[in-house]
Amino acid sequence: MSNTNQPEHQQESFLQPGQVIPAFTLPGADGMPHSPWDYKQRQHLVLLFTPNSSSSETRGLLRAFARAYTSFREEDCSILAISPDTVIANLRIQEELNLPYPLLADAKGEVISRYTQWNATTGTLNPSIVLADRYNVLVTMLKVSSPGTTDPGEPVEKVIAHLFDALTNLRNDG
Repeated sequence: MSNTNQPEHQQESFLQPGQVIPAFTLPGADGMPHSPWDYKQRQHLVLLFTPNSSSSETRGLLRAFARAYTSFREEDCSILAISPDTVIANLRIQEELNLPYPLLADAKGEVISRYTQWNATTGTLNPSIVLADRYNVLVTMLKVSSPGTTDPGEPVEKVIAHLFDALTNLRNDG
């Protein structure tokens, strides 16, 4: 199924633009529960689904979004990163990288599997990004390429640029 209005890195998903994203609550590295509903009606939301945070590719992805964090906040957009790691592992990464946004633990992949391709046997996933508007309605879902793979996703810089384009459209539409 081809849609010429969607970027090439648009991810095939169970979710379609215009649908309300699935609700969830996951523990953050700060020990507090986090949910998309915490941001509803106040801010747009980027959900950043990352593989094991010990890989250099994942750390690069987390750093790229940390560098862009202020610009996202200027667009009334928050970021929640979700990994299949434990809370303790995420706490180490959160502190080491000094991430300005929450890093949530989904060690069993229960939330991850509702949003992106998840291999429960190996505990792996494709890095994916969801943009939801302030009403938790899916705007776009994107796949990020991992360096050194044949993954068909886009480099993170292009994905971030696409997210800012979508946020500008949201601001202009309403």
